[in-house]
Formats: sequence, structure tokens, C-alpha cells
Amino acid sequence: MSVRAPETATVQPWLYWSLLPIHRLLLKTYFSSITITGREYLPAKGPVVLASKHFSRWDPLILSLLSTEPLRFMTDVQQLQGVQGWLIKRLGAFPVDRTRPSISSFRNAIDLLHCDRKLVIFPEGGIVRDQPLRAFKPGLARLVLQAEATSAEKISVPIVPIALHYSPDSSARAKVFIRVCSKLHSHNHQQANEKQTAQFLTNALYESILEGLKVIKAQSEKVQ
Repeated sequence: MSVRAPETATVQPWLYWSLLPIHRLLLKTYFSSITITGREYLPAKGPVVLASKHFSRWDPLILSLLSTEPLRFMTDVQQLQGVQGWLIKRLGAFPVDRTRPSISSFRNAIDLLHCDRKLVIFPEGGIVRDQPLRAFKPGLARLVLQAEATSAEKISVPIVPIALHYSPDSSARAKVFIRVCSKLHSHNHQQANEKQTAQFLTNALYESILEGLKVIKAQSEKVQ
């Protein structure tokens, strides 16, 4: 049984493939180096949620290096205005109001996973620089559980934790470190009910990204 992808998270192939080499060249020119470890944890096919630390506006562009296939991004509705909004809406972004998330945004994300898309979510809810990692709410875990529970084909949706670090910051000529961590599966964190399962999965995601951040921060200090 096929599921139609949401029209609000479409990718215009002509635009995406035209910009891909420019995107790669831009990042290579702007940053002095980009180091990626853990690529083996990225699923080759099927639905997946890439859950990343959020430090900079550069993050979506950096994370796009993890796939030649277009990624879908849950993006703050305020970012979808004007020329920028026109562009990123045609490159896979779809809106969410962080202050008042709607059921339609939640449904959109589930439909994308049902269509085997790769979905990027920043579980901190926004850019965070004043602490290593802000506490997560269980919304991402509940999204995954609902996607699995409502799929006609009984899919499994792995969550891939991603640690992301800029050294010394995200300015020009900075060094970028990305650590893709081992996949998390909901069935490995099953509890007595869905609420408890979501919380356990959320805790595991937080700890995985936090540990990854420690590793790449140490890595960055060695190459300074």
C-alpha cells in the first residue's frame, strides 16, 4: 500500500540537483574542514529520523552532507517567509510553530516517514549555545511511535542521534565535526505503556547525543 507524500514537504528535483554542487562548494570554501564519523550508522534505505544537536543556522546545510538524497526538515514557520521561504520550501522544509505545534505538522512528519523519507528534527527545539545540550521533550519519540503504530506496512523507524560541533564557533574557517551515533529503535526501549516508552527513548537519545558531543569536542581539541 503506497502513501502519497505530503505536498508541503516537496522537493523540486531541478532545483535540488542544480544547487547540490554549489552547496558542497560553499561549505568546503566557508569552513576550513568538515570531519564526519559514524556514516555506517546511516540507513541505506527506508524511513529514518536524524536527530541532531542544534548550534547554528548552518546546521541544516551541514547535515545535508550526510545524504545525496534530499532530506526533509521540520522548520520554524518564521523561517518560511520571503525569498528564503520560497527556496527552502522547495528543498524539503515544512513548517512547525514551535510555540503552538499543530496536529497537521505532526501528521505531515508521520506521512513523510510512511513514504520512506529521511526526516531531520532538532530535539532541542531551537538553536542552543549556552549549554552543551538542552533537555528534550518526548515529542520526537511520540512521533516515531505513532508513525510505527499507524503504518499499514508495520514499518520500523530508527532514530539516528547526531552530535554536531564547530570549533571555535560557526564562523568562517571554523572546523566542523559531525558524529553519527548508533541507531535507536523503539522496540529496544519498550515499557508498560506508550508514554513511558517515549520517555525512555527520549532519555536514550539525549544521552547518546551528549556522549557524542563529548567525543567530538575532545577530537576538536586534539586538532587545534
